[in-house]
Amino acid sequence: MRKPPIWWHLFDVTVISQLKQGLNLVRVGRKVSGVPVRALNLRDGEVGDTAFFTNRDPAQLTPEQVAAGPTRPEDVATPPFRITKLKGEGKTPGFFVTDAKGARYLFKLDPTEASELLSGAETVTSKLLYALGYHVPSYEVVWVRPEEVQVDPDVLSHTAEGASRPFAQADLERLLEGRSQEGVFRVAASKILDGEVLGPGSFKRFRDCADVRALRLAYAWVNNIDAKDHNSLLVWDGTRTVGYLIDFGTSLGADAGKAGPKHPCAGWLNIVDLREASLKVLTLGLHDPPCSLESGQPVSPRVGFFTTTFDPDDWKPYAPNLAFEEMNQQDGRWIARRMARLSRAQIEAAVSAGRYSDPSDAAYLVDTLDQRRAAILEEYLDEDEDKEPMKEAAR
Repeated sequence: MRKPPIWWHLFDVTVISQLKQGLNLVRVGRKVSGVPVRALNLRDGEVGDTAFFTNRDPAQLTPEQVAAGPTRPEDVATPPFRITKLKGEGKTPGFFVTDAKGARYLFKLDPTEASELLSGAETVTSKLLYALGYHVPSYEVVWVRPEEVQVDPDVLSHTAEGASRPFAQADLERLLEGRSQEGVFRVAASKILDGEVLGPGSFKRFRDCADVRALRLAYAWVNNIDAKDHNSLLVWDGTRTVGYLIDFGTSLGADAGKAGPKHPCAGWLNIVDLREASLKVLTLGLHDPPCSLESGQPVSPRVGFFTTTFDPDDWKPYAPNLAFEEMNQQDGRWIARRMARLSRAQIEAAVSAGRYSDPSDAAYLVDTLDQRRAAILEEYLDEDEDKEPMKEAAR
């Protein structure tokens, strides 16, 4: 599997592709005239099954099915575990393991000072996206006893300078220091997908698909700011190519890139925001970003920074997403109607999968998700009949 370096992808979507988009006179002209390019797969307000999406009614899922998501009983990781490789990318420590059944998983650890933060966010977001119809791997919170984990003798640890050395059992013990409580440590366990991994999907290639465009609002709902190509996977399952959304450690109040809680401006600004920089220059420094009045205090170490202060139209991932930029009112209305089909009980079920130790953290997340969803529905569902499904689902 080959994929471009992350730095190149970010430069492409921030600079090169933006310049190319500006030279596409047809798309620019249609946006300016208020007649944007229509999605190819949105017919009569609905989207059929696609590479990334299955068209099932969210309201027909029981809370138990939402909490399980794509995880089948046989998908649950079973000890003992054998570490076969260390996780290489990102700041979140983790390792690839094989369980007692021979199934393979990626175990990701929480920051020592923010237990539950990343594992909870990753698991909860995967359940909500599944409920909306998107394809995601199995993510579950799992507690593991250190004695249930052994390190293969050929596992290597790599330094920032590129040097490598054997990763031994003693190294694992040091990694788990400060993460074990009452004899167990907590991980986000994602099951390795079956099939042939073809590589990341290109959001630019799917920019005329309504389900990919409208993912912008689904990600805005959960504030999943890391929407780069590398956080998707195309997998050949033997009959067709399936597109999966992966890596949700930057959703809700977590930021895997910082290995801690989000900054208050996460979701309001691109990491290199050319528009905001231009406004700052043009106003001689008087312009402040819309997030400047946000309080910077996390809700709790386990939840991080996740608030109801939210404008669906102004939400931004940390780097531009070329499919998200093509989303129009019709695409937004389609996904908003699907969100409206979810009941509060289903949202509670998704949050319960995060297995938060403090009930007040779970309650806060449910309330915040409910209010952020309400903001999206208010913006995109203009007609009363659009909101009827939510009323029915709430009964």
